[in-house]
Amino acid sequence: MTEDWFVGAVEQVADAGHRARLAIETAVGALQEGCAARNAGRSIVEVVDELIAAGGRETRLRAADAFREYERAIASMRAGVVRALVDEGGLSLTDVAKRLKISRQAAARLYEPGADGDEGPG
Repeated sequence: MTEDWFVGAVEQVADAGHRARLAIETAVGALQEGCAARNAGRSIVEVVDELIAAGGRETRLRAADAFREYERAIASMRAGVVRALVDEGGLSLTDVAKRLKISRQAAARLYEPGADGDEGPG
């Protein structure tokens, strides 16, 4: 049995959100350690050097990449929802736009096959 496209899309969003949350928590944790060191009287130069040595740039980039992946998963799901509302639900793009509180132009862009890098429902 084929998995429902919507269930799969939600699972992708949830997985990407989980990865983003973990990456952001790691980045925030490193910064909090820097705050603790600063509050303990360490100089800003020492604190920054320790953050850099601990992989601060890479930690920040991983968090940013994970968040972008979450945004891509959301965009893909939204495009699939728009296509499903039109193709399966029989709604017009105008009706979809009103329902989702987006412009009709945005609905039309989301409806275009492959606009999100995915073929969506079907």
